[in-house]
Amino acid sequence: MGRPSNIVVVNEHYKKLATTFYQHQKRLGYVEHSTRAKYNALNEFLQWLEQQGLLDITSITTNQIQSFYNYISNRPSKKDNGILNKKTTHRHMQTIRDFFEMLLQENQVNINPTATLKFTYPTTSEERNTATQEEIKQLYEVCITAQERAILSLAYGCGLRVAEIVKCNIEDIKLREKIIIVPQGKGNKRRVVPLSNGVVKDLSNYYFNERENLTTGRDYNPKETAFMLHSRGGRMQEDTYNKHLKALIERTKNETLKEKQITIHCLRHSIATHLLEQGIPVEQVRLFLGHSQLETTQIYTHINKQQLQNLINK
Repeated sequence: MGRPSNIVVVNEHYKKLATTFYQHQKRLGYVEHSTRAKYNALNEFLQWLEQQGLLDITSITTNQIQSFYNYISNRPSKKDNGILNKKTTHRHMQTIRDFFEMLLQENQVNINPTATLKFTYPTTSEERNTATQEEIKQLYEVCITAQERAILSLAYGCGLRVAEIVKCNIEDIKLREKIIIVPQGKGNKRRVVPLSNGVVKDLSNYYFNERENLTTGRDYNPKETAFMLHSRGGRMQEDTYNKHLKALIERTKNETLKEKQITIHCLRHSIATHLLEQGIPVEQVRLFLGHSQLETTQIYTHINKQQLQNLINK
């Protein structure tokens, strides 16, 4: 667990918290380079707290988190002479949010001071790549394993964010009740996602017929609660989900679909678009996606304002 040479945390309690967070991320199944990056980001935050004379993690306030955000947003990048990349800044703040969420779960703090703050993830365009309904049908048709269909059903059939899919545990999926409980969606908001009969069938086939076979992999931990496992038995991560999707796209032999560079997260955009196209009220689509604002749904679906207004007025 190396640290950048210019980041040295002195406070022993903070050192222990950083190590605990590192181990927590490993238990969640994050790969080494991702875990190390989060560990380094957390250490930079803890070093900043030390420099401000803030040595009691239980007394950190929302205003102090905001001050760090202002600092990290304007500090020079180590790679060039410019300021830190906005996406990197967002990842730093997400790490701090995850850190306090861990402390909250372990009863080491009473509140998460980041809970009410919004760290907007920068996008280069409001246009999102989507697959047509026919292309989605083709993806399902070329599935060979139950796991492949289950992956499509989580991303498209449930409209989950990539992070929500990665964090999805066995106990979150209630097949009998036909719902998925998303305990920590974007902004740490809990929501319930309804499951269609087709999605229930796909998830059931994977869970009862294939998941157990994956528990023989060298990375499997008997305490692992992840619903979706990779071939070595650990929690499947975003890059592996995208590899599965890329393989499906190749099998379709659909050149137009290949050119779209569809990712797992694009399937969420696709289901949102298709629901609106079918006349589902935009408010219902907003709730399904877990958006707090109607404008966000508009961006995800890249439907023009007049189309949205027409749906609202129906």
